[in-house]
Amino acid sequence: MMLRKGWLRHLDFICVDAASIVISLLLSMLLTTYGMDVPTFQFSRLFILLPLTYIVISILLDNYNGILQRGYLKELYALGKMELFVFSVSIVLFYFLELMADLPRRLLVIFLLIHLPLCFVLRFNHKFYLRKRYSKVKYARQIVVAATEEAATSMIQTITQSAIRNYQFFGLVILDKSMVGQKIGDVTVSADREGFVDYIKTQVVDEVFINLPDDSAETLALTQQLLNMGITVHIFMENSYQKLPNRVISNVFGYNVLSTTISPVTFRQSLLKRVIDIAGGLVGCLITVVLTVILGPIIYIKSPGPIFFSQIRVGKKGREFKIYKFRSMYMDAEERKKELMAQNKIQDGMMFKMDNDPRIIKGIGHFIRKTSLDEFPQFWNVLKGDMSLVGTRPPTIDEYHRYSPHHKRRLCMLPGITGLWQTSGRSSILDFEQVVKLDTEYIENWSLELDIKLLFKTVLKVLKCDEDAS
Repeated sequence: MMLRKGWLRHLDFICVDAASIVISLLLSMLLTTYGMDVPTFQFSRLFILLPLTYIVISILLDNYNGILQRGYLKELYALGKMELFVFSVSIVLFYFLELMADLPRRLLVIFLLIHLPLCFVLRFNHKFYLRKRYSKVKYARQIVVAATEEAATSMIQTITQSAIRNYQFFGLVILDKSMVGQKIGDVTVSADREGFVDYIKTQVVDEVFINLPDDSAETLALTQQLLNMGITVHIFMENSYQKLPNRVISNVFGYNVLSTTISPVTFRQSLLKRVIDIAGGLVGCLITVVLTVILGPIIYIKSPGPIFFSQIRVGKKGREFKIYKFRSMYMDAEERKKELMAQNKIQDGMMFKMDNDPRIIKGIGHFIRKTSLDEFPQFWNVLKGDMSLVGTRPPTIDEYHRYSPHHKRRLCMLPGITGLWQTSGRSSILDFEQVVKLDTEYIENWSLELDIKLLFKTVLKVLKCDEDAS
């Protein structure tokens, strides 16, 4: 029997959280309505909405991942972040969207103060129960690790510190030399290759983890012996691929394959990023409508023609899309660009940047670029799914056609209105390879926290009227 994957394997913790929410709600309602003539059934929907909101957000934020390994402080920190996030979402749902506009705000505050310590205590009580339960042979799956000395040395810390709920690390077997009784780290070697089968036969062993680098014949022979004894075998497959990033075993067309990518984004994370993009896109589009009423006539008077500028750009994995901006340049800007290429500050021509660009509309053009107001129509691109709030700069088609193979790695995520390059002082970065390096750094280290941090930095730059923000 294999471990259940994803959040379902933490169904017990989800039930613990649900129980803590219900208890906290009952106490909060008693404290809020004490001495008041308020019927309890008035807030009965809260017992469905709040637990559902909490659990869905927990799953989307991957809050249950690594829950067994977290100590007291890390658990408190993780719960604290969750409580604040749920509180903020609840405010939006209940009051701004008016799902429960009559709900007293102090009830949510009291709930927050009660639920944090209660959930913290209940989670650790459950962890204590699990550790006690799975310390018994009756409930835990006993697993033996069989490896070479070198392989065992590199993995011993991981296998002894991993808190897998129903696995118990039972013994270590060294297959390439006799080390019985000796220690690797804090673990005593139980057997060697000669005594391996007898050791398994005389002990309570459910599963064996084999790590024999570059010896597929011996691995196959050992696996067959163990299968004949009814033992489940796990074979370490990644020896030749250690340098590949974010490795996972997956299934493609019915075949088990080792998958690798530079972008470690899970389905839950991409879903939550999209939810944030939709929310931001809606707000940005509303602001764009207001800006159009104000800026549109000025742009048209200064330079007769369309208020909006559109251009084909290259997005995720090379997909083309049409980007929108408030027009900040004269109508013949693209034609004049060829004449001005000699003054391009980016010497390799991979992007175009010059000081005092004469194509920019005097007055209004400089203003909207300096304040980044020209970027607001891109919120429509975000809403459509062509772009994200945070990502990499989408290149033009001619820039894309000049890319070297390694440049395309910056297109493995959706392009963004802002990003790491924009917030790192893009006006001072004139080397395209440095741009690719920053974009790659963003992709390889992506997280929701990083996106939020970059959004805040962008807002600060915009408020300072820094052109690097856009």
